[in-house]
Amino acid sequence: MKKPIKETLLWMFFTKHCLYCNKVVDRKSDVCEDCRENLPIIKDEKCKYCGVEKIRCNCKNHRKGYDGISAPFYYEKNIRESIRLLKFNGKDFIANQLSDDMAESVKSDFKDIVFDMICFVPFSKGNKLTRKYNPSELLAKHLSKKLEIPLKPTLTKLYENENQRNLSMMERIGNVFGVFDVVEDADIKDKTILLVDDVKTTGATLSNCAWILKIRGAKNVYCATVAITPPKKDKK
Repeated sequence: MKKPIKETLLWMFFTKHCLYCNKVVDRKSDVCEDCRENLPIIKDEKCKYCGVEKIRCNCKNHRKGYDGISAPFYYEKNIRESIRLLKFNGKDFIANQLSDDMAESVKSDFKDIVFDMICFVPFSKGNKLTRKYNPSELLAKHLSKKLEIPLKPTLTKLYENENQRNLSMMERIGNVFGVFDVVEDADIKDKTILLVDDVKTTGATLSNCAWILKIRGAKNVYCATVAITPPKKDKK
């Protein structure tokens, strides 16, 4: 039996969806019960180098190209689905809520740092032709407004490389070597920069971007992502 036209129109225009997973929620709610109870929050004191809780950290303070990283979530459960919807299903509205969480994480983790600018991991020309938007750029735009730090598109991707998702850790490092550069006339000398991406897995992409920013004159580069892939083995 079909719904009455009035009921259908009300459902279409006034139905609310969870800000994380897009499920239908009660009109008085912004987040579904499942997300409210199961968001994989990085709760305890974090390692500044890998971004995970120190009790789970196994990076042994191994430094990357960046000076520190901040993320509110582990890349699992509801957040994995949320990022999938943002990246591949065109649910750009999800970036607003995720950037709220990122902003709070940055304020907490980098509270003593004054940033001169925000930039983001760029798309290649091929990505720009096939994708509606760059999730990292979208998150950076929201974050710039919420943290009141100027956004400056600073990096460019020089050529297409293989998708990082399908590679091992060592392959990821080689896969991004020499892929990024700083745009011409970018004013980054002696600047402290917040570099934005959606997910940190091995950190190869962020590290490569940070190194080139420093080579071109940046003083410090810190990173902010929505999520971090948790360590395969927790520290005992």
